[in-house]
Amino acid sequence: MEDSAFFIHSRIHMAKPRARCVLHTHMPYATAICLLEQGRLQMASQNALRFYGRVAYIDEYRGLAFESAEGDRLAAAMGDHDVAFLGAHGVIVTGPTVWDAFDDLYYLERACQSQFIVQSSGQRLRDIPESTVKDVAPVMQSGLATMRDLHFQAIRRILDREEPEYAR
Repeated sequence: MEDSAFFIHSRIHMAKPRARCVLHTHMPYATAICLLEQGRLQMASQNALRFYGRVAYIDEYRGLAFESAEGDRLAAAMGDHDVAFLGAHGVIVTGPTVWDAFDDLYYLERACQSQFIVQSSGQRLRDIPESTVKDVAPVMQSGLATMRDLHFQAIRRILDREEPEYAR
């Protein structure tokens, strides 16, 4: 295992017992948002609403995580949040299961993709009004288990059909 991965993942696992899965990626659109000055996931799309109140932003980049203190800093900055945008770096998504974390990561990248495409057009994002965000986000978040299950079943059907050897 790479040292920096160990110091990020292990310290988050230790600090956040609910985080049975910790995914740290440099996916293109989520990372692009992290590279923007004051890069934030804006509540401008339905996919973004699923992350309302669940995201920490850690703007200060301190280099490679080659010691436990950096992992501890990231874990502390995440607090109770499931998702962290790391300035000049990438994202961390945690969950109680691999599937929970993967599903969030999948939809986080989609929300970032939409946002980045609009920002790249030179046009302003049309944020969803705060009152609507506060009404809709809890409804979306309460249905995540069902949506995740349906998403997982769909991916398994595709794998069963196209790559049946995966189950071995």
